[in-house]
Order: sequence, then structure tokens, then C-alpha cells
Amino acid sequence: MYWATKSKPVPLSEIGWINTTYLASTSLRCDPMLVWGTTVDTEELESFLEEQRSRNRTMLTPAHVLVRAVAESLRQHPEVNRRVIGKKVYQYEGVNIVMPMLQTSTGEVDCVFMRNAEDYSLDEIAGFFWESAREKSMQVARDKKRVKEGSTFKNALINLGRWLWLSWILHTSKVGFTAGNWLRAPTIWPWQQGLNHAGAFVNYLGFSGAPPLIAHKPASLPLNAYCIAVTMGATEKRPVVVDDKVVVRKQASLFVRLDHRMVNGNQSAAFINTLRGFLMHPQSLVQQSEDAEVQKRAA
Repeated sequence: MYWATKSKPVPLSEIGWINTTYLASTSLRCDPMLVWGTTVDTEELESFLEEQRSRNRTMLTPAHVLVRAVAESLRQHPEVNRRVIGKKVYQYEGVNIVMPMLQTSTGEVDCVFMRNAEDYSLDEIAGFFWESAREKSMQVARDKKRVKEGSTFKNALINLGRWLWLSWILHTSKVGFTAGNWLRAPTIWPWQQGLNHAGAFVNYLGFSGAPPLIAHKPASLPLNAYCIAVTMGATEKRPVVVDDKVVVRKQASLFVRLDHRMVNGNQSAAFINTLRGFLMHPQSLVQQSEDAEVQKRAA
């Protein structure tokens, strides 16, 4: 059992009066979320991935780089890695990330939870998500085999149990969301992690067949746990101005949703600039991991 946040809330003096105003309006009908849309030059990202794939056994994708970049950016900007509980702001103990993952065989989306993501290297993040995908695929295959080979009565009981479980979620989620937003509850069951103890929701929408991402409003459950949501689109060739000349460059859309009860526009901009820097120069993420490893050995 563990608590995802520190025991004492962040002092209001650290938050500032504007964010405190948003914090005070928690119980009122308002939208305290701000969304910042920008673009990322992905010329270096694509060449970096090609180089890494030729050198490493692990298959790296832009999604893995995005997770690593978000984790490192949150580590460098702890004022963003917080959450609201009641009318107080709490600092997360580490960088916890949730990322949706599509099951192509069923069309359903599963969310993968990564605790203390800032401690993972880029290769370790890729391995973590590939292993999670493998486990999910094996579970789907086992379920299909069970339906095909099992008795009709047994399958009916299993389906009934699944229906009861989903019905329970439908009718108790409101209470759960309310309690999760107002109580600093410990993490006991695995399902709590993805729903109530992840500080960042990271979504890569650059999958094959995805249309251009020009505008995006990240969806939000009535949860204060997801203090930040980062969404990145596919790489496209776009006209941009470089040295006063219009040239064609590879670009990707990037949208970040932040909680105005905790961060202001300047803090948001600083975080997004750091994130964009890592995505535009992904080699720096590898250097960060190597430097951290050297420091760990020296200690």
C-alpha cells in the first residue's frame, strides 16, 4: 500500500493568487483547464528513431519518445506534477503516467499505467510498453480460446460477470470520482493507479491512417488526478518560415491540457518549451538517462 502524493499540501504561497482563485472554484460550475496547441519540428526525431532502430533490439516509436519526454519534462518542472484534492494542491511523489493502447484485434482501448516514469530510460520505456502490449494480446487470445472451446454455460457465467462488473462501474463511478477528488486515499488495488493516481495522460495520435491533427480538445474525466494531458499527432510536411524563407519541414501537432488551479500561463509555457525541446532533439533524452546513470553509480 502506498500514497501517490506527499502528505502535506503545497503552500498557497507557492501557487499564487490566480491559481488559488481557480482552486477555490472547484465546487462551482467552471472549466479550470487550459489547452495550449503548438507544433513540433520532427526532422531530428525521425532520423533519431531510424538510427536507434538500427542499433537496438527494441523497436522505438514516437510514442515511446513522447512518454520519455513528458516524464523528463515533469521531473524538471515539478510545479506541473501536482494534483488537486478537495481545495488543496498536493505534489506527486514521482512522475506517474497513463497511456492508452489500442487492441487491434478487439478495437478496445486499454490504459497502461507507469509509475515513476522518470526513472525509466527510453529503451526501458519501449520495453515496458511492448511487454504490456504482449500481455494484453495474450489475454485476448486466451479469452477467444475460452469462448471457442469452453462450455456454453461457463461462457454465459463469465459474460454475466463481465456485465455485472460494467454495470457496477456505471452506477458507482460518480461516487468514486467524488471521493477520489476530495480524499487523499492510498493506492491499494491496481485499478486505482490508472484512474486516480496518474498525474499525466499521454496520448499519441500519429498511428497509421490517422487524419491530420489541426485542432484538438483533450477529453477529461471528472478527475483531478490527471493534472496534465499531452497529445501528439502524426508527422506531416508543412510550409514553415526558416530564416525568413518559406520551406517545407516535417511537423507534428502538439496539444497540452493543464490545470489552471495549479499552473499559470508562464509556468505552462516553460513546461511546453522543455517538452518541445526534447521532442525536437530526442538525443538529449538519451544523454539525460546516461548522465543520471553516471550520477547513480557515483553515489
